[in-house]
Amino acid sequence: MEQPREQSEFNSAISYLNRINSLFYQADEASMSLDAFQWFHSLLALYRELSTELKDDEIEEFEKIRRELAESLNQILYQQRRGRNIGLNSELYDGLHLFEMRLRRIMKESGLQIKMREDASQALR
Repeated sequence: MEQPREQSEFNSAISYLNRINSLFYQADEASMSLDAFQWFHSLLALYRELSTELKDDEIEEFEKIRRELAESLNQILYQQRRGRNIGLNSELYDGLHLFEMRLRRIMKESGLQIKMREDASQALR
């Protein structure tokens, strides 16, 4: 049986939440600018940050979605390199939108948006 790892008296919760907040901001900016490449990579960074909160079946689900989105994005980049203007790909943007919404739900369900305390006076302790 594995020994549990020793725990520190200090943690990086605040810096972790700041990183997540910054990445969501970057994702929002990219989505509003219709920058699918930046949006996708911002969401991938968020996915990595939130991966510790994911169950095994959720990781499988996210990996499938990630591969599908990457393939769509690679097709668009290939067409652009060949000089073709293919316009806005609504399927890709819908996929990125759903991917981001799912990540936001994971964050909420994991209690990362609001500290889960019955007594509000204990929330910052």
